Amino acid sequence: MKSETKETKRNLLRIVPLVIILLISLRYLFDEDPFNDNVGWFMMILFWMYKGLFDLFEDKRDGNTKSMVGNIIFVVAGFGILLWKGVTSFS
Repeated sequence: MKSETKETKRNLLRIVPLVIILLISLRYLFDEDPFNDNVGWFMMILFWMYKGLFDLFEDKRDGNTKSMVGNIIFVVAGFGILLWKGVTSFS
């Protein structure tokens, strides 16, 4: 019974922010202002990084090392893109 409650809390901590980030991303991608497209893509990359981090922890718990390495590469690449675009937009 306790493990079911723990799993439910873990799923809520995973799904609710993912839905919020995805909705923000879609809102900014499909409006009239062209500057907001950059914000929408930033949020979309943030969405995939967040999802990749949770998948990484789940793969580590399950012992799936190949998928875990793929998720690490995916998260690091997303972080690099966000850092690169952040530096170029502020300079």
